[in-house]
Amino acid sequence: MFWNRKNGATATLPSSPACADGRRLRALIDQATWDSMDESDEHASLLSTVRAEVVCPFRARLNGEIVDCIRLESPRKGYGLNVVCKSKGKTEIVDICQLDWVEPRPKGYEWIEAYFAWRDLVG
Repeated sequence: MFWNRKNGATATLPSSPACADGRRLRALIDQATWDSMDESDEHASLLSTVRAEVVCPFRARLNGEIVDCIRLESPRKGYGLNVVCKSKGKTEIVDICQLDWVEPRPKGYEWIEAYFAWRDLVG
């Protein structure tokens, strides 16, 4: 797997009190990207898994307002994960990092956490 190969070092998730959580996220990343050849391939595999596992629609907060997140999309260029949000008759497409999460979190949210962890690892 490519995300674990850095020049002269090994990429690892933090081994602190959240060590078990880090191992869980790493296992999810491994599950989604086991056959990836490079970072771009990992991104595509992980996004495909996130889109398949996270149940839409779900609610989140965007700029202080509750929105309905109706779909997950790949960006047109580069890395990222976009969310199509609707609120008060407006539709907006934003990067998933712009959302604040509210309870209940969507079914499959652990895959969003795995995506965030992967994104932190690859920079």
